[in-house]
Amino acid sequence: MKRFYIVLSLLFVFPMLMGMGIGGGNLAHRIPVPDKNFSATIVDSQGVTTKVSQISFDGKTYLAGQRGNTNVTIPFDKISSVQVGTPAEEKKLSALITLKDGKTLNIKVDGSLPCYGSADFGNVQVEFKDIRKVDIHGIVPKETQ
Repeated sequence: MKRFYIVLSLLFVFPMLMGMGIGGGNLAHRIPVPDKNFSATIVDSQGVTTKVSQISFDGKTYLAGQRGNTNVTIPFDKISSVQVGTPAEEKKLSALITLKDGKTLNIKVDGSLPCYGSADFGNVQVEFKDIRKVDIHGIVPKETQ
């Protein structure tokens, strides 16, 4: 009898798990809502330009990476642009960050870091390794949200 309940439970649970998207896939229809709504322009590695609001890297409104042996996080408030460069080491890319005050710094960023945004035609998702450049325009005023 116990075996019957186990089999019955598996038959009930299995279809639900399969419907939940196990196995991955890039689901840009659901994006995380960041704590602040920044607008930006993303240029991907094919040169396609997309203007977005609600931009985030993995749901966060900062870019995280390494500068030498130091972990850094740079908030969008301070970033003017991010120019993605060549691979720095395994799975990491160099990124030239231009700050709002004109200073620049180089960091290494995980190439699989997801970037999310909301465009006028729908939601977008692109991995950091597939980005050429990001220009951060600033916070979207509440009356235009």
